[in-house]
Amino acid sequence: MARRLHLLAPPRRPATSPRHPRGRGRGGRGRPTWPGGGGGLRPHRGRDGRRRAPRPRPPARRQARDVGRRVPARPLRRPGTRPRTRFTARRFTLRLLRKLLVPILVGAAAAGCAPCAEGWRARSREALRRTALVEVFEACKDSVVKFTATRTETTETPAPDGKGPAKRTRTTHTQWGTGCIIHPAGYVLTNSHMLRFEGSRTALLFDGKSYPVRLIAEDPGNDLALMKLEAGRPLKPLKLGRSATVMVGEPAITIGNPFGISFTMAAGIVSGIGRATTTDYTHLADMIQTDASINPGTSGGPLLNVHGEMIGLCTSNKKEAENIGFAIPIDKIRAAFPDLVAAEGRYGFVLGIKVAMEGSPVVTEVAKGSPAEAAGVMVGDVVTAVGKERVLSGIDFHLALVGRKGGEALPLGLIRNGRRVDAIVTLREVAPRPAEKAEGLVPGIAYAHYHGRWQALPDFARLKPAAQSTLPSFELGPYAGREWFAMDYRGYIEVPADGVYAFYLRSDDGSRLWIGEALVVDNDGLHASIERRGFIPLKAGKHPIRVAYFQAPGEAALKVSYEGPGIPLQEIPPKALFRTP
Repeated sequence: MARRLHLLAPPRRPATSPRHPRGRGRGGRGRPTWPGGGGGLRPHRGRDGRRRAPRPRPPARRQARDVGRRVPARPLRRPGTRPRTRFTARRFTLRLLRKLLVPILVGAAAAGCAPCAEGWRARSREALRRTALVEVFEACKDSVVKFTATRTETTETPAPDGKGPAKRTRTTHTQWGTGCIIHPAGYVLTNSHMLRFEGSRTALLFDGKSYPVRLIAEDPGNDLALMKLEAGRPLKPLKLGRSATVMVGEPAITIGNPFGISFTMAAGIVSGIGRATTTDYTHLADMIQTDASINPGTSGGPLLNVHGEMIGLCTSNKKEAENIGFAIPIDKIRAAFPDLVAAEGRYGFVLGIKVAMEGSPVVTEVAKGSPAEAAGVMVGDVVTAVGKERVLSGIDFHLALVGRKGGEALPLGLIRNGRRVDAIVTLREVAPRPAEKAEGLVPGIAYAHYHGRWQALPDFARLKPAAQSTLPSFELGPYAGREWFAMDYRGYIEVPADGVYAFYLRSDDGSRLWIGEALVVDNDGLHASIERRGFIPLKAGKHPIRVAYFQAPGEAALKVSYEGPGIPLQEIPPKALFRTP
C-alpha cells in the first residue's frame, strides 16, 4: 500500500537534468519528473471529459528499479526502418503531393534557372570587361571636343622656259587639337598655343555633330584659351576635381585627338608633381607629369583621375623622350581663370567684387566705391545667380560676366546668413582714355640704360643712366645677352580706333608697362620668360607709353605685343611707335 501511494505521490523535481537544466522542459516551464529524469505524469481525462488524477508515465528501466519494479527495455528499431505511424487522410495527401509535385517543381526550376545561369555568366563576363577606365571614358566622352583648323595656301611655280603661264598649286594644311567643355553654355577650355595656327576652325563632338567656334579669351603666358561652341543646346561639362590632392603613382587618363585620330583614350599614372617645362611658346611651372600618352592633337585635352574628374589640362610632351607629358594643374587654372576672362577690363565696365575660386562662390572682396558696394553686396555673401545664369562656382561667376556692358542693370542672387538676398548692380562704364595732341614726333622709341644688381625693378628716378639713345621698337639692341642691367623705354603709341586694347608683356626677368599714368601690365620679379597681359580702353590717337625692364643673370628676353579693334595679336610694330626729337 505504501508503495502504491508512493507511485501516486508527485515526484520530487531533481536539481538538474542532463537534458533539461533544473528539470525544465524544452518550453522552459517547470514539469514534474521522476527522480533521475526521463519520466513524469501525463494528463488524463475520463470518458465524460472531466479531468482525472494524473497517471504516471511508464518510467525508464533505471527508474523502475528504484521503486522495485522491473520493466522490460523497449525493443530497438532495426537500422534503416521507419517507425510505424497511424494512417490518416492528411498524411496520405501530403505523401501524394510530395511524390507528384516535387519532381514537377524541381524540373520547372531547373528549366527556368538555365537562362538565369546564362544571364549571370554573361553579366560576370561583362563585369570583367567594364573596368573603371571604361566607365571614365563613357562618362567623359561627350565633354571632350575635337578642334580642326584648316588653311589653304596657293603657290605659283614659273614655267620651265619662262614664257608659259605659272603653275598654281593649292596646298591644304590641317591642325588638330582638343578642348574640354567646362560649362553647359558651350564654353571650352583649351591651350593658347593651338590658336597660333591660322585657319577656319570647327569643333566636333563625340556624337559626330560639328559646330562653329569662336575665341573668347586667351592667356599665352599660362598657355590657356577660352572658346565658345555655338551648339544651340546645353552641353555636358566635365566635372572639375582638385590637383592639390593628386598623388604620385595614381592612375591618370587622357582623352584627345592625336594626329587627328578622334577621341583616343590613353591611360598611365601620375609620374610627378611640381614639374617645370619650357615649350616653344612659354615657360610653365608647377606642372603635373604623366606617362599617359600626350601627342600633337592631344593638347588641350583633359587629364582625368579614376573618378572621371579633370585634374589637369594636357599641354606638351618631352620631344626627345618617350612617355613624358605635362599637364597644367586644375587648381592653377582656377587661380588664373579671373585673369584669363578679365571680363571687366575686356568689356570696359566695373562691378567691384571678387569671389573664391575654390568651393562655393563666396564674395571675398568688395571694392570701395564700386557699384557692388552701392548695391549692398557684402563680404561673405554666396553668389547663386548672375542675371539669368545659375552660379555654382567661381568659374561660373566669371563666365556669367562675359559680354556684359557698362550701364547694364545686373541682378545678383545671393545667400546671406542662410537667407536669400536679391541685389541689382548697375555696371559702371569705363570711359576710354583720351588721346594726347602730341606734335613734332618722330618714329622710334627712346631709352635709358642702367647698370646694377636688383631683385625687382628699381626706382629709375633715383638712378643715373649709364647711356641714353633710341631704338625703332621695344628691343634690347646692343645689350642683348648681357646681365645685371635695366632699360627704361619712353615714347608714344598710336591706336587707330576707339575701344579696349590688350597689351602683352613677355620678359625674363621683370618688366612693367604704363599707358600714361595707368599701370596696365605688371610682370615684375625674378622669373623665367613669362607673359602677362592687361586691358585699357583708349580713344583713337597717340598715347604715352612706358616700358621698364631689368635683367639679372640668365637669358635676357623682352617682347611687347598688343591687340585691339581691327588689330590682331602682334608685336607692336615700329610704325605705331613715336618719340620726341
